[in-house]
Amino acid sequence: MPAFFAFRPNRTMPANNNKNRIAAACMLLASANCDAADLSIAGELMYFDYEETDIDGSRLNTETGFIPGFSIAASRPSRSARHSLEFSLYGGDVNYDGQTQAGVPHQTTTEQTIYRLQYRVSSSLETTDADLYGKIYWQQWDRDIQPNAGVSGLFERYQWWSIEAGVEVPLMRKERQDLLLELGVLTTLNGTILVDLSDAGFGEPELDLGSGIGFSGEIRYEVVQSNNSSLHFGVSYRTWEFGRSNSAIITNGIDTFIITEPDSQTAQTRIFARYAHRF
Repeated sequence: MPAFFAFRPNRTMPANNNKNRIAAACMLLASANCDAADLSIAGELMYFDYEETDIDGSRLNTETGFIPGFSIAASRPSRSARHSLEFSLYGGDVNYDGQTQAGVPHQTTTEQTIYRLQYRVSSSLETTDADLYGKIYWQQWDRDIQPNAGVSGLFERYQWWSIEAGVEVPLMRKERQDLLLELGVLTTLNGTILVDLSDAGFGEPELDLGSGIGFSGEIRYEVVQSNNSSLHFGVSYRTWEFGRSNSAIITNGIDTFIITEPDSQTAQTRIFARYAHRF
């Protein structure tokens, strides 16, 4: 959260870009399914863990809690690779533990909404059972800090791209069962944060978060039920960081302030159950 403000969010802020991306995702999924080998749907539960720190490394605030979600995906093989497209959505409340601008401890809740659109390509290594994979995904995180105990709320919208590369190796292979481990490294690109200060007359300034690095891992158990259906159960972990943003001067015609987004680190742990159908 920027260092100087805690205003009530503007719930009517336009989201046309977001709607366009989601519509595009649905069309791509539908298109992929025309020639797809597999179509899957998953129920998920995410443990969300977010922390902001000051220049000296001291903690400013944390947000932690469980968020339910789901994902849908379509995939198909080509001659030497497998391609998949996945859309995920998560939403729910988590606990906010931080402080006011005066340094007074402050607790409240934050409404979280997370969108992710991901493309994945993987290819088998000829001499081993391992696969190499690459991912590119766009993410949006809507962060609605709720008012509590006389402290106003704040709405922020984060958007960024990530590129990830890694390896998937089998820990167990049986006739109708697989246990797979996936490990990867990622980088975030073109991160931005939009801060809604319009209720106080400061508009909706946008700050640049730049790029950061992170890591991911997943362990997944797959069991084939029939020739055209399978169940997947797994746990995944993904973490990344953003550095301190640029500073922006804002004014409402009377008061003038400088805002900056502090350093942050995010960790997301997911458990999921997925049903896949082969066409």
